[in-house]
Amino acid sequence: MTLIVPGGLVTGTIVPVAAWEEKFVRGLDDHDLRRAVGVARDRIEENRDKGRRLEPDSRFLHLRDVTYRDGRASHLLPFWRGPVAAVSGWTLGEPSRD
Repeated sequence: MTLIVPGGLVTGTIVPVAAWEEKFVRGLDDHDLRRAVGVARDRIEENRDKGRRLEPDSRFLHLRDVTYRDGRASHLLPFWRGPVAAVSGWTLGEPSRD
């Protein structure tokens, strides 16, 4: 899916919030950012360990395997979370690389 957001295009695969949270937690480990966002990570892990899921928050979209395009530059991201209110348009698929 490709989303039109202020400043560019975001292309990726929509995932449920639980999948985004899991990828987010792994990303924290990869970048040793646990201290900086320990409270958020601990809350996600605690809920997962207790079998609880956070209620889906329809204010946000969650994507994985993301390409963000701003002008001619492309930026690859493992995941992305953005507010639905910032999306001004969308399409299925992605732009050609030409």
